[in-house]
Amino acid sequence: MQVTILGSGTATPSFERNSSGLFIQTAKTKALLDMGPGTLRRMCEAHIDYKEIDVITLTHFHPDHVTDFISFLFASNYAYGPMRTAPFHVIGPTGLEQLYLSLVEIFGNWIVPSGNRMLMHEMSATAPDSYEINGLQVSTRPAAHSFPSLSYRIDAEETALTISGDTDVSENLIELARNSDTLVCECSMPDNMKINGHMTPSEAGSVATAAMVKRLILTHFYPPCDDVDVVSAAQNKFHGTVLKAEDLMTVDLNV
Repeated sequence: MQVTILGSGTATPSFERNSSGLFIQTAKTKALLDMGPGTLRRMCEAHIDYKEIDVITLTHFHPDHVTDFISFLFASNYAYGPMRTAPFHVIGPTGLEQLYLSLVEIFGNWIVPSGNRMLMHEMSATAPDSYEINGLQVSTRPAAHSFPSLSYRIDAEETALTISGDTDVSENLIELARNSDTLVCECSMPDNMKINGHMTPSEAGSVATAAMVKRLILTHFYPPCDDVDVVSAAQNKFHGTVLKAEDLMTVDLNV
């Protein structure tokens, strides 16, 4: 399993850091987790073909996590060369279908994938849930953020990847991430600028230790995080491998 960071930033515009987005590739499946504005452009830079995406997972519905989902749907109806006929799956918390129908009301049938190629599945926003698709075992738990919000765990190819999404410290995340090979964890602000609903590097390190993960990838940085050493702050609480996400960085999770 490999992950490519398509967006390590937040709602704050940044040349270096796109809004939230992650590409996950296994031998059988290509998946996206969140699609903030600019995700499709980053996919082009990473040579990822949007027509080959099998699964889209959304953690919550804030604009910096879903805006390019609209553009993806629009693009899905236009192709130079063969049109994708295989369905793609969209997974998100309770309210996903309502979000989609509201977008169709605004943008019309232009964003309705032709040929019934999109399949949606809603995960519980209040309790643990799971779903198996394309060789991926997808597990979710509610995140300590705005409602509805989810954290995701993906098990495939004997590898476990947990993605926090936007969240504060929570027992839900610790239990979901238990013994994961890699935890991609939000780290919105430095330790001295804590805000509710988000984590600091020390908190991310403490969560990684409590969950007994092997590798911690910090992401979702507001600009102040680039003025401090977030890796060292996390390492004070976690003694495994710590990486600071950068856009277009690819990590082989089996190494």
